[in-house]
Amino acid sequence: MSITASIPLPAEIANIDSANGRIVLTRDGQPVAAVVTVTDLQALEALDDAEDAHWSRIAEEAVARWDAEGRPAGIPMEDIARDLGIDPTPGPGHLSGPANA
Repeated sequence: MSITASIPLPAEIANIDSANGRIVLTRDGQPVAAVVTVTDLQALEALDDAEDAHWSRIAEEAVARWDAEGRPAGIPMEDIARDLGIDPTPGPGHLSGPANA
């Protein structure tokens, strides 16, 4: 169902379609934005917060398992530098890779 807005809209917005009680703004027949109720916004924000909490918990559990297994916290900088052909000691000429040999 198309409706006409009583407020001026940018020219690139061709029409406004209403579906499921929400207003969907379209441009060239493609949805570009939506106007939702405050209740819907709060539900979306709660869902986003729950998803953030879920993935934070997953990450914390992975780190705890990693620590419990006695694994190192990460890859030592010296190993990364060696793999990249970089001398990690500061000073002039500290690059030692093939391009700098």
